[in-house]
Amino acid sequence: MSMKQITDFLKGILRPHGCGKTKQLLFEYVEGELPAETEARLAKHLGNCPPCLKYVESYRHTIEVTHHHGLPEEPMPDALKQKLCEFIRQNPDLK
Repeated sequence: MSMKQITDFLKGILRPHGCGKTKQLLFEYVEGELPAETEARLAKHLGNCPPCLKYVESYRHTIEVTHHHGLPEEPMPDALKQKLCEFIRQNPDLK
């Protein structure tokens, strides 16, 4: 077993549910709405944290599958999008 595999394994044990900060930024990251500096820091983190990277990839895959197999996309009204984003920011621990 390589040192990288051991490190990845230990990270998975120590952070089995991913990092809370990643989850808080996930919506804005996937939507491309993060400030450039925050996005760069998060991308760097994802490069060093396999559980978080897997979480983000799963989130993106869910969006993709939903778009391909769901109803035709209707644009979300701006007011509703703002309320939803604010709700997500205020409730980062909802599961």
